Amino acid sequence: MRPLRFPFQAPAPARALAIWASAAAALLALPSGLHAQSVSSAQARGVVLDTVTLTNRRDMDFGRVIVPRNGRIDMTAQDTATCTANNGLTLLDPCQSAAFDGTAASGFQLRVTVPRRRRITLSGPGRNLRLRRMTVGAGNGLTFIGRRGRNFDFLITDPSGDFEFFVGGRLLFRNNQAPGLYSGTFTIQADYE
Repeated sequence: MRPLRFPFQAPAPARALAIWASAAAALLALPSGLHAQSVSSAQARGVVLDTVTLTNRRDMDFGRVIVPRNGRIDMTAQDTATCTANNGLTLLDPCQSAAFDGTAASGFQLRVTVPRRRRITLSGPGRNLRLRRMTVGAGNGLTFIGRRGRNFDFLITDPSGDFEFFVGGRLLFRNNQAPGLYSGTFTIQADYE
C-alpha cells in the first residue's frame, strides 16, 4: 500500500504562529464600532392608581310645583341649589341638586360624564317630563377646567384626593301636566388620568 500524498506542504510551526499573530493584529486594528459593543441600561416605572370611588350623597329634587301651562325650572349645580321657575310655574318647596362624593388621586384630572345628550326622562301619571341641559358643578376638592359635550373636566385639588360635585339641569313641563310624582334615574361616570 502506498502512502497518500497531499499536493501541499504544511508550513513550519514558526511560520504558522506568525500568520496567526498577524491576523490577530489586523482584527485589533479595526475601527471600534465594528468589533466592540457598548451596553447601557434604563429603568422602567409605572404608577398604579386607585380607582375612583363615587357615592351618591343625595338625589336631585325639584319639590312640589304648580303647573298652569308650559314652562320650565332651571336648577343650578351647587350645594345649595337655586331653582328659577318661568312662565307662571310656582315652586312650593326648596329644590336640591344631586350631590356626589368621591376619592381619587390628588393633582389629577377628573372627568365626570352625564347621560347622552345631557338629558333624561322622568315618568309619572301623565306625559313624561324631560330633564335637559344637565350640568355638573365643582364642590370641595375640585376646580372646574372645562366642558366638552357631556364631559365635565375638573382638577382634583384636595391633598387627600377627596372631592364633591353637584348635578343640576332644566326640567320642562307641558300644559295640563297630570298631577302626581314623577321620577327618573340617571347614571354618572367618573374617570381620572
